[in-house]
Parts: sequence; structure tokens; C-alpha cells
Amino acid sequence: MALERHNPPEPDPPGRGTARPGPFNPDELQRVNKIRRDFVANVSHELKTPATSLKLLAESLEESLDEDPVQARLFAAQLKRETERLANLITDLLDLARLESQEKTEYPTLVDVRGVLMSVLSGMRRVARRKDITLQWKRFGKAARYTVRGDETQLNSMFTNLVDNAVKYTPAGGRVEVTGGTEGSEIIISITDTGIGIPEGKLSRIFERFYRVDKARSKATGGTGLGLSIVRHVAENHGGRVSVESVAGEGTTFTVRLPRA
Repeated sequence: MALERHNPPEPDPPGRGTARPGPFNPDELQRVNKIRRDFVANVSHELKTPATSLKLLAESLEESLDEDPVQARLFAAQLKRETERLANLITDLLDLARLESQEKTEYPTLVDVRGVLMSVLSGMRRVARRKDITLQWKRFGKAARYTVRGDETQLNSMFTNLVDNAVKYTPAGGRVEVTGGTEGSEIIISITDTGIGIPEGKLSRIFERFYRVDKARSKATGGTGLGLSIVRHVAENHGGRVSVESVAGEGTTFTVRLPRA
């Protein structure tokens, strides 16, 4: 079966100097307003769901404190999980809002992408071992510097999201392989897993905010539906891009390309 490759829409090239305001475009204004309305509607829905769960769990906990201490502890554990889920959602929302409002800029700081990856992989190895998943790093091509101009925190967030997703959606005994190398003026990092894959019909939407391939599966793994949107924005804000190839039932590969410094 052939792999299906999907890229998010190419970002507009960064402007040079001071841009002159163009003519008023009512269609563009309507488009922007629709994006804002959709975003507010999505955020409201995503926040309402865990907030309702927290309220119900708190009420159940209160009722069972004296009558059934064992059940009360179970409600307390559920309350903790829902609180963590809500905190993760708010964190991702704030990160995404910052990224979407950030103008493309020339970053003054040089960042070692390989160093960022090693840090991410080190943090994920324990999770991978618990699931009996092999987590590997491989380098291809000649030795070269993996240096970009960028924001180390954003790059760490991008690769953490990608590796974390790969481990989450790979069954026990599977493999996640991270490969890195250079090609011309680009650094290329790929994260390949032997997981459940993504259906072809859903590949084109996975970089959209709040889009979930399987809502029940995302909730079970603690996903917020914002991780891949954050990945796309980080890559584009660094002058790069991200693409995905997947075969349902066989696995997925995400590839990030960043300009070398």
C-alpha cells in the first residue's frame, strides 16, 4: 500500500521592511471573523466539557466522603485526572495563542536541534519502557551541525508533541524511530512509529486545532486536540514545515524540515 503524504498549507513568505496596507477586502474580513468565531466556539466547548466533569465529580466526592470512603478515593483520583486534563488544555491554548499571534521573525539565538531532541528522547524513554516500546535515534548522511536560529522552548515543545504522540498511539512491543540529518540547507527530522496509523481521509485535517482522528481515543490518552496545530505553527515560525505520511494499521511518519543556520 502506498504511503499518503499530506502537507499543511504553505505559509505566506515573511515580509521585508514595513508593509503598506492593502485595499479593504470584505471577503478576507469575513474569513478572519469566521476563524475567530469558530475558535471561540471550539474553546467554549472544550472548556465546558472538563468543567462539567469537575463539577459532577466534586458533588459525588462530597456525597460519598462519609458514606463510602473507598468510593470517595476513586472520585478524588478521577477529579485529579480531570483537573490535569483541564490544566493541559489551558496550557496548550495559551501556547497556541502566542504562536498564532507571533510574527515571523529572525531569531537571534542559535539552537542545537540535536541537543533538543536528545533532551526530549531522554524524557520519553521511561514512558516508552513502561509500554515496552523501543525508542531509537538514528542519524543519516555525513556528520553536520544541527543548528538553527530559533526558540529552544518552542522547538522542545514541537518535538515533545511529536514523540509523545508516537509513543501514545503505538501498541506494546512496537517501535518509535527518530531520524535526523541534513539535506542541502535544511535539517530534516522524522519521527516514525509502528502504531495504529491515520485513515487516509483524515490526514488532511490533522493539523487543524481541536481536530481529533478519534475523539474517544484522544480522551483516553489525555490529548487536547491542539498538539499538532502547535507543531505546525512552531515549524512555520522557524521558516520550516511539517508533513505526514501514514497507513492505517501500519504506522505514521511526521517529518519536520528546518533551515540550517
